[in-house]
Amino acid sequence: MREHASDTQVQVRDLRRRIGSLSLRLRTAGTQIKPAEPRFTDYDKIRLPSGELVGRKKVIVMSGGCTVPTCTMCPFTNFNNYGLDDGSSSESLLEQVRRTLTRTEGEPAYEVLSLYNDGSFFAPKEIPRDVQVEIARLVAAAGVKHLVVESLPQFVTEPVLAPFVQALGGVRLEIGIGLQSADELVRETLVNTRISQRSFERALSVMAGLGVAPKIYLLIKPPFLSEGEAVTDVVTSVDYLTGLGVRGMTLCPTRVSRHTVAWELWQAGQYTPPNLWTVVEAVRRVHERLAVRVACVTCAGPTSSRSSPTRARPAPTRWSTR
Repeated sequence: MREHASDTQVQVRDLRRRIGSLSLRLRTAGTQIKPAEPRFTDYDKIRLPSGELVGRKKVIVMSGGCTVPTCTMCPFTNFNNYGLDDGSSSESLLEQVRRTLTRTEGEPAYEVLSLYNDGSFFAPKEIPRDVQVEIARLVAAAGVKHLVVESLPQFVTEPVLAPFVQALGGVRLEIGIGLQSADELVRETLVNTRISQRSFERALSVMAGLGVAPKIYLLIKPPFLSEGEAVTDVVTSVDYLTGLGVRGMTLCPTRVSRHTVAWELWQAGQYTPPNLWTVVEAVRRVHERLAVRVACVTCAGPTSSRSSPTRARPAPTRWSTR
């Protein structure tokens, strides 16, 4: 039995390595450095845990991208300056934040700022420590009441987070973490994210100690799972998180975007995004425990044409996250 278990572990490690290698090879951001300005800005309304409906400004600053871009479905490194020398700088990031926080005439009112960088806000190679703290000071001075950033949990440590929280003053902080699944095989191999259960639970403990709220993303139907398996995975993941006391969760139906493993599988006829009824069933199965948010959906299909190497199929559903 021990030999069989050992063989399985070797096979899983090999599969993880191969998927990670393919994911990295598919990444591309082009050859020209993109302008040092936010690549996305939008306004909407969100409901706070208290039930209050407030305005939100959502901004994705142009950056050097994620330093751990291994996930099988994530397209974000293809939109920034990933892999390009001088693709971002400390001053560029700060200037983008300053412009973001400058209130303009006619701008919708907002209390919440979701500030994303296509990666991990607290990764020092993406946003240097001193820049992180300066951004916190800028946000506090601008009168924002609630800040949302995202990070992998391994970068969320007390020495990093404590100065940031202190610089924010009275601004409430929420950190989004893409756990994706509570199942180790699904999370670390099929999604291929570099998040261990230990690092995730440690990050939650650090955040709780500093009064920071977690916002956890779970995928609906990662690559290689069937519709039924996808629902079961969501349910068990929600059970795991509620057992840890987490209430803020967003279910994200897996998108199919170019230059990702998910796209290659879809092109080969080996993967389809979750159908609407899978999403409905996942929500139905967990709604008695908590009110989960679901990422918005649009059925516009790919933004550019493509030809399939196998057979004609309907365009994949496009899901937006965050």
